[in-house]
Amino acid sequence: MRAGRSKSDSRCDSCVVADLFRNESGFTTLGAALAILLSCSLLFFGLWTSRSLSRAAGVQAVADSCALAAENEVSEFVLAVRAADATLLTLSLTGISLLGVGTVCCCVPGAQAAGLKFLDAGRAVLGKREDVARAEEAALNAAQKGLVVAAQAQAQMVASENAETIGFDAIAYVELVPFDAPDISCGAGRSAAHAVQVALDESASISEGAQAAEEAAMQANDALREGWLADCGAYPEPCMRERAESLAGMGLAENPMASSVNTWSYSMAIKRAQTYYRLRAEFEAPGNSSVEERARSALRVRFYEYAQKEVDAAYEVEMPDGTIEVSIPILPRNTNEMKATDLYTDSVYPVSGGALHAWEGCPAVAEIEGLSSISALDSGVYSTCETCGFDAASMGSVAAASTSVENGFEHHFRKVAESARDYERAKNETVRASGEVRGSVGEVLDAIDEAIREAAGNRVEAYPPGRYGALAALAGDLGSERGGSFFAGPDLGQFAAISASILIEDENEDVLAHLLDGVSEGIGPPLSDGGEVVLALWSGLLSAYGKGAEGMCDCVSGVLGSLPLVSAAGLGDWASDQLMELLNAAGLEPANTAAAKSVTSNTLPVAERGTGPVAEAICALKGGGS
Repeated sequence: MRAGRSKSDSRCDSCVVADLFRNESGFTTLGAALAILLSCSLLFFGLWTSRSLSRAAGVQAVADSCALAAENEVSEFVLAVRAADATLLTLSLTGISLLGVGTVCCCVPGAQAAGLKFLDAGRAVLGKREDVARAEEAALNAAQKGLVVAAQAQAQMVASENAETIGFDAIAYVELVPFDAPDISCGAGRSAAHAVQVALDESASISEGAQAAEEAAMQANDALREGWLADCGAYPEPCMRERAESLAGMGLAENPMASSVNTWSYSMAIKRAQTYYRLRAEFEAPGNSSVEERARSALRVRFYEYAQKEVDAAYEVEMPDGTIEVSIPILPRNTNEMKATDLYTDSVYPVSGGALHAWEGCPAVAEIEGLSSISALDSGVYSTCETCGFDAASMGSVAAASTSVENGFEHHFRKVAESARDYERAKNETVRASGEVRGSVGEVLDAIDEAIREAAGNRVEAYPPGRYGALAALAGDLGSERGGSFFAGPDLGQFAAISASILIEDENEDVLAHLLDGVSEGIGPPLSDGGEVVLALWSGLLSAYGKGAEGMCDCVSGVLGSLPLVSAAGLGDWASDQLMELLNAAGLEPANTAAAKSVTSNTLPVAERGTGPVAEAICALKGGGS
């Protein structure tokens, strides 16, 4: 043991050092100071690390924003192209539809003035379409050529605006994939111009033919109604049906009723008359036993038999070309008319004692020497029987008695026969005039069909730069980062971030939703010449643009349904049906009206389709092909 060293000084040096950081009270000043120093250092290092990671994430976010900003320029261009396509196609269809509607109106005399306005409006709209097409073609091509510059400018602007957020100035570079694009063509409406010319050239002949057909059809309808009223339409007032019921006792089965002219035909009157004369000839009997009455009864039988033979030969036939033939005999109503028939020339009257007798039962007939005619009696070959007094006037008075008054069946039958002649003439004139109109309308519809097919093929299509996506590269210098007096961070150095964006369809947004907002105030001539119908049709076609042929048909059908197309000749309804059949067969495909939106994407699929330095660098880093 060393002299002078106390027991308390016998502890080792390590224990002495330990005493600097602990004692019986729990801590020492030096230990506490060191703990605080270490804690502050760890705290500031953690803050620096967190901020560094946050700034790194911000750098990537800015790169993503740059890629989105570049591709947004492409999406806006696609939006403009789709709006241009919708505008031109619907302008074409509006003008063409107006030509069709105008032509339909020309088929109806009451709507011909409106039809000419629609034709003029169609011509004006199609002319406007050509002006718009040339302007849109120039504007779209200019915009497409500036798309790369616009995308780069937008990306750099985004990088500059976010410089303060990420704490430094950065340089953004974008590549649109692909870089180039073919020129855009809006097409020319040559077939539409031809359709305009054909429609205007044929409008006069269509209008004139429709007017002639309408007048003839009205005459035919009037004649048909006269025939119906004389046959059965006036029942229970005197008419053929009422007279047949009263004079011949004909029941409902052989004496039918047509409550409307639309359910009646001349064939019904013919069958009624055939039955009537057969029954009258069969059951005719003198009203008393006097010679005069018995002679008149015999002559009535002769008249009924003659009428039966004539009516049995009557007919109503519709020919394949739509014309009709109605043959109903006009029975004689006086002596002069009787002399033009077989009643005058047929040798059916008995000759006895050099005189001609009304019938075999005449008391003056001793022995029948032969049969002869009334014409022979008038020529002086025979004398008139003093007993029965038979002569030409006797036969003429039989028909006159029932034809001259309403109580006679022949009175109404004659009206039917006369109306049949008028109906046949007017009906056939209607068919002839209508045929000429249909031919002219057919030429217009053929031209319209060709114009629609051309319009369907003249779609505005663009394949702009960036259609496959956009690549963005962001570069800069973070500099040094200091965490405070306790910790000094190292120089963070340079950095780079890459991103990509592509276009997707947003089905919830329609590019045409507000295309016509306010357009009615600024249309001006010449579109306004067609009135509100023109704008309504165009607006409807824009709304139905995405539905194809179905949407177009609905719009045109709505316009036609608002017009007075009903006419006696029926040409308006026919032309309307023909136009709708043509539109249904046009085969317009529904268009894509969804808005295109840019979204971030994996860089490699976009880079693989590019040829720029950023694309090549990404492919090299990620192992893809160039």
